[in-house]
Parts: sequence; C-alpha cells; structure tokens
Amino acid sequence: MGLFGRKKDGGGGETIRLYYASDIHGSDVLWRKFLSAAAAYTASVLIMGGDVTGKVVVPLVERDDGFHVELFGVGEVVSGDEVEEMEHRIRANGMYPHRMTAEEVARVDGLPEEEKEAWFADVMRVTFDQWLALADERLEPTTRCFVMPGNDDPEGVDRAIEEAVKVEGCDGRVVEFDGHTMISLGYANRTPFDSPRELDEEELLRRITRLADEAGDMERCIFNLHVPPYDSSLDTAPALTEGLEVIMSGSAPKMIPVGSTAVREAIEHYQPLLALHGHVHESAGATRIGRTLCINPGSDYHTGRISGCLIQLRPDRVVHQFVAG
Repeated sequence: MGLFGRKKDGGGGETIRLYYASDIHGSDVLWRKFLSAAAAYTASVLIMGGDVTGKVVVPLVERDDGFHVELFGVGEVVSGDEVEEMEHRIRANGMYPHRMTAEEVARVDGLPEEEKEAWFADVMRVTFDQWLALADERLEPTTRCFVMPGNDDPEGVDRAIEEAVKVEGCDGRVVEFDGHTMISLGYANRTPFDSPRELDEEELLRRITRLADEAGDMERCIFNLHVPPYDSSLDTAPALTEGLEVIMSGSAPKMIPVGSTAVREAIEHYQPLLALHGHVHESAGATRIGRTLCINPGSDYHTGRISGCLIQLRPDRVVHQFVAG
C-alpha cells in the first residue's frame, strides 16, 4: 500500500485521497503548490485538469545598458541579479521570460502565424520541461500524478508529458489507480476564442463514449473532462459579442452557460462516480447530475493562489472539500 492518503475508515474499507486542480495557465507558483499538495493534504493521487501553460512570452531584450523589458505596460531596464528577479516575476504571473536580441525580436515578429506559434511552443517547452523535472525531484514514488492539456494548451505539452518520469499522461485514455478507473479528455466545445483544442459537440460525445465504454464499472469510474457539463452551474461565464466584448445586463455582466452538451449527455447516460472539470474559472462549485458528483474548483491563477478540491473516495460515498492556498 502507498505511503500517502490510504487509511482505513470506520467500516474497515480503504479511503483514497486525491487532489484536483486545473487552469493554472503557466503560473510557476501554482505548479509548485500543486506538487506540494501531495504532502500538504496526504493525497496519494494528484490530478491536473488542463490549461497548464501560459499564453504570453515576455522578451528581455539585451542592449548595452542591460535587458529592456515591458511588464503590464511598464518598461524597465534590469541587469545583474535583477534579471533573474524579473524572470521570476514573469513566471509567477503565468508568462514566459525569454532573453533575446533586438534582431531576434524583429525576426519573430515577422514570422507567419503558424511559425510564430511553433516558436512559442518551443519557448513554452523549456519552462514546462523544468516543471516536469521539479515533479521528478519532489514527488514521492508512491504518489500518482496525472496531468493533461486543456483547450488552451499547445501541442508540445503532450510530448513533454509523455517523456516525463513521475508525471503521467491521461488525455484520451483510460487509466487505473486503487481499483478505480479514470477517463480524461482535455478538449472543449467550440469557444469564441478559437483555442488549440476545440471540437464540435458530436465529436466530443464520440470520444467520451469510446473511453467510457472501455472504462467499465461506472460505480468506480471518474470522468476527468476539462469542460464542464452544460447548464450545470459549473459553466456560467459572461456572454460575449463577436468582438469578444462582455455583454452587460444593467450594471453587471450577462451570465450564460457555456459548457458542453456532450459532456452533460455523457454524464447523464453513464452516471460515473465522480466528474472533475475546469475551464470556466469563475464558476467554482459542486453539483449532482443524477448520482454523479460534478466538481469545478474554479481558478484564480492570477492571484498566486491555487484553487483545488480535496476528494476522499470512500467505499460508501465521495467526500469533497474545496481548498485554496
């Protein structure tokens, strides 16, 4: 038996303790907190539910007087130890610092969009590989750590996870731990943002169905699906215009359900033990669809606090507690 998170309950059965978080969007601070959750909460299973990478590279442009950098609209010139401090600030805010010459900045700026995306993925991969190395260093051999990309994550994330030692890939497959199965899918239904991993609802349902049929016993199955079920209270977000402006209702944003009808249909049909979701940052909560407990811990990644959920899989029930730190 493992060192973490397995204990006998009052009825003599085994309790499995897992920690779930999602949507850290490149925050180095939150990744470290995610890894620390195994020890902090005595969890034997860690699950990261997608959108793990950031979206912005911040150039540190090397000139004679130091590195020129613009962060949140403020320009600075840093040198010596200040450079590493600035890089730490950038990573803590979910972005990627990259030392460049002015010529390199001009070259990248002139690349076709597809080549620019590939360049970004290469820069992201350097930091993400460092994250995975940190997991190898910090995680106990008895801890299972599952990480999948979400709809915002570029292609290189998959390859990095597959090459990791202590972090396990789970996207698009069935995995097993402690007598439970888990199916995972990081894709979302169509969004106004045209993110890298989006599918029509019909294809989402086809992929979930294939995995669920392979998983078997739904009473011991977890659905780890990045996007929440439609109209579940876990998928409420501001309505947007075609220009991506927030639609107001009086003095407040107009809130609408933006989740997946395919995810809802699959949960209603299969009724797994537990469903874990992310994607919609402002819609943290828990609800039931039939007998299935559905959870979205939300995300406040820009604050440096990680929003997660500690879950105990007991022989007779599932117990959950939202935690932040």
